[in-house]
Amino acid sequence: MNFKIPEDKGAKKRTRYWNVSVILGVFALILFFIGVNRAKGAELIACGWGSCCFSLVYAFSALSTKNDDRVIVIQQPAQYVPVTQQPIIQQTKQPQQKTSGVPAKTKTMWVQEAQNLELARNWDGAAEAYEKAGMYAEAGRIRKDHLENNQPVVNIGKVGDTILHDSVMISDESDNKIE
Repeated sequence: MNFKIPEDKGAKKRTRYWNVSVILGVFALILFFIGVNRAKGAELIACGWGSCCFSLVYAFSALSTKNDDRVIVIQQPAQYVPVTQQPIIQQTKQPQQKTSGVPAKTKTMWVQEAQNLELARNWDGAAEAYEKAGMYAEAGRIRKDHLENNQPVVNIGKVGDTILHDSVMISDESDNKIE
């Protein structure tokens, strides 16, 4: 893998400062040696002292230069793992039974409910409750007496009766025939 990391600018400055400091230091030493060997070398010694001072300034600059605050993150490429699909098996849905914490009704509970519905004149509910209790004869009796009697009842009375029904009234003189 080839990584291209950007260069550290602080390190580059520091290197430049050290190079200038070394060059000025060497130049100061050369001027000192030449100035000491000559009779009128005071000017060269003064230039050597100046070079030495500037050499120290650049050395302190090199020491005080900080690195760049960089963090290098090397991210590895994503690895792809092939996934094989499992065949989907469809299951037939079974009817769910009530599991809500209410216990299933017993035969006596169904009989009691059927009797209560019969008292309330809920004939359909009473017949169904008798069937759930397994009492099919009682369910048939309820249906025969109350649900299968779909023909209207016509009460025929005579004029002069004290109780009037929703019915057909005929007089005594008629032939008791309805045409």
